[in-house]
Amino acid sequence: MSTRFRPVRAVREGAAALYGLTALAVVVAPALIIDSTARGGGVAPTWQALDLLAVSAVLGLGYGVVCFRRLRRQSTETRSRANAWIAAVHALVALALLSSVLLAVVLHELGSLQAPLAGQELTLLALWGGVQLVAIMAAEAVERGVFRWLVGPERRAQAGPPDGAATVGDRDQRRT
Repeated sequence: MSTRFRPVRAVREGAAALYGLTALAVVVAPALIIDSTARGGGVAPTWQALDLLAVSAVLGLGYGVVCFRRLRRQSTETRSRANAWIAAVHALVALALLSSVLLAVVLHELGSLQAPLAGQELTLLALWGGVQLVAIMAAEAVERGVFRWLVGPERRAQAGPPDGAATVGDRDQRRT
């Protein structure tokens, strides 16, 4: 393995790392918003929102590493790096929408259950983490689906016609 500096590879890996950090930030953002809202409204001291932030940070860090590795691998394995980036951006948008909207819907539905869940912090943390995990899995499914959809025609073009199938050129040659 060469120790020579390769700027193209460094840029590609730096961009993948930046994307992984962005994915981490998108997962952690709802916890930060709830913390700042609670602080601004005087509802809770700042230390009480640290548990939500910790759960989000652990999930976001794991997903950020997955995103970094996947994007780095896809951008070197495929012919079209643009396909990998298009799928990654779609996944990031899905993650941003789902991590906030899904949490808002679940928290809204739990409004009637506030009294029974009042002292059960572990249940609420598990619920928060579960909703974030569902958003992460949905974003990953979006990324994989979009990437396969984009790369599908590329693979079909490389494979050529199925075994024994005649192309238009073959049929024209047989006629003469």
